[in-house]
Amino acid sequence: MSQAPAQAPQPDYGPSLPELVRPRLRALARWQRATLLLCVLALVTAAVALLIRSEAATQPYHQSAADASARGLPEIPFHFDHSSKLKLSRPPGAYVKAERLLNGTLAGSFRVGSFELGPQQGLVSGFMPIVATKFERRAARGYDHFRLVFEGRARVNQVEGYQFAFTARLTRPGRLARQLFGRIVMLPRPYDTGDPGADYPEGQSPQQGLLITMLATTIDKIPSATRVGDEGILQKPFRSFRFGN
Repeated sequence: MSQAPAQAPQPDYGPSLPELVRPRLRALARWQRATLLLCVLALVTAAVALLIRSEAATQPYHQSAADASARGLPEIPFHFDHSSKLKLSRPPGAYVKAERLLNGTLAGSFRVGSFELGPQQGLVSGFMPIVATKFERRAARGYDHFRLVFEGRARVNQVEGYQFAFTARLTRPGRLARQLFGRIVMLPRPYDTGDPGADYPEGQSPQQGLLITMLATTIDKIPSATRVGDEGILQKPFRSFRFGN
């Protein structure tokens, strides 16, 4: 008569953690269990607060004239603050780009470059709309389904400039396209960074400026192109942007 093959002994892992803890909890007095529960809740609350504080942390960015010169860019110093959620990079032709991606999709981007004005006459409010036309045409060629929705004067921390806002389509290989909101702000270099609102002396005009390109999607809960930089993750760098060290 054949015998059933003997089964290999199963490893003995011992009691599980809940099995070890449960009798000890039952042995505690009611006030001890309540105290332990309060301690656990306090630890969880502290961990959550630390995570929120870490994500909301603000970091400064300072662009020095020396660094710009070393990279072949105009020596225009500036600085701004940004959330630690934005990751910094230095793409070719730009001073800096602060960007946030969620699952590989753009949430917001803040890019600072430069532009040349050349000899100009008159007030900034008079010649900047003409200068802006070049950048609007460039944006129309560079963004899919570009549509201009606004243009007009801009003032960023006392520096007068010009801006335009647009909508476009963010194409993603193998995925549905997403609506893109854009806002481009052109700021001529101030005559005196200590007094950004001061006019240039008669007969002089700015020759260079900074070009701030802000892009956002509804991932950052931006309702329209005109609100880019005024809401969401790009608000802090735009509101804090200043010329000078």
